Amino acid sequence: MVYIVGKKVGQETYYYLAYNLRIPRGGWKSLRMYIGKDRPSDAELERLKGQFIKKYDIPVRKKYEYIDPERLAKLDYVIGEFRKKVKNYPRIALEKRERDFTIKFTYNTNAIEGNTISLIETAAMLEKKITPKGKSLREIYEIFNTEKALNFLAKYKGDLSKRLILKLHKIMMANIDDEEAGKLRTYQVGIQGANWMPPSGREVPVKLDEFLSWYTKTKRKLHPIELAAIAHIKFIEVHPFGDGNGRVARLITNLILMRNGYPPLNIKVKDTIPYVKLLQHTQNTHEYGELADWFLQKLGEEYVKSAE
Repeated sequence: MVYIVGKKVGQETYYYLAYNLRIPRGGWKSLRMYIGKDRPSDAELERLKGQFIKKYDIPVRKKYEYIDPERLAKLDYVIGEFRKKVKNYPRIALEKRERDFTIKFTYNTNAIEGNTISLIETAAMLEKKITPKGKSLREIYEIFNTEKALNFLAKYKGDLSKRLILKLHKIMMANIDDEEAGKLRTYQVGIQGANWMPPSGREVPVKLDEFLSWYTKTKRKLHPIELAAIAHIKFIEVHPFGDGNGRVARLITNLILMRNGYPPLNIKVKDTIPYVKLLQHTQNTHEYGELADWFLQKLGEEYVKSAE
């Protein structure tokens, strides 16, 4: 969706039409057209948008399945502005930003599951290999394993598959439960606080195949943020492992986003309650709009300040 933006330079505001076009291999192309110092009327704005769309042959999509196109356009604009801003950053600055994401994602995804290692302790572990005192070996391995999984995904060139899912679980559960790491569960599990029961161990292989079949058939029909959000809850519904399902779900969600040109998402521990409530609501109702919108909102929160 074409979006109008105002850029303030000194005392003047300059208005532009903007559109960030996703191109193959995860790239973005920023399209801009200056329309003056005064914000046009609604009728004039629609006329200018028509010219802009025709000039750049912009694909027009009136409606997405679950997310609001105007909110999506704002997010695309913010991400596009951020990418323009960092294009000329020195390599060391970009590496530092990527490292910062690794530390924060590692801390948050494990803290959501009850790991008590703090953000500062996580940074010390990953940057200086200093392990905190008084923490269990499980908690320590959870931190190091998550870093390894993120590094693996950064180099991974393929798409979502059963082999990838098992590989991620094997990395995440190494030295924690080597007997079950990378293997589908064969037994019944329950989820504390949930009002639904995951599939039985016997059903897991079939349910996982159904999930992957859904992904293959749907990945070109939904917007990537919608796809990532729905894949997230559908994977959790399968619950293919005895432990580590939430962590693997957040990893494959980011794989989907990154494969489609979007930055990865860091769900923060402070958002645990609304996150879990939203997952339960979506699982019970199979209405995906609120979850997709929440994912869009959280992506925006990560980048709106960075683009200013």
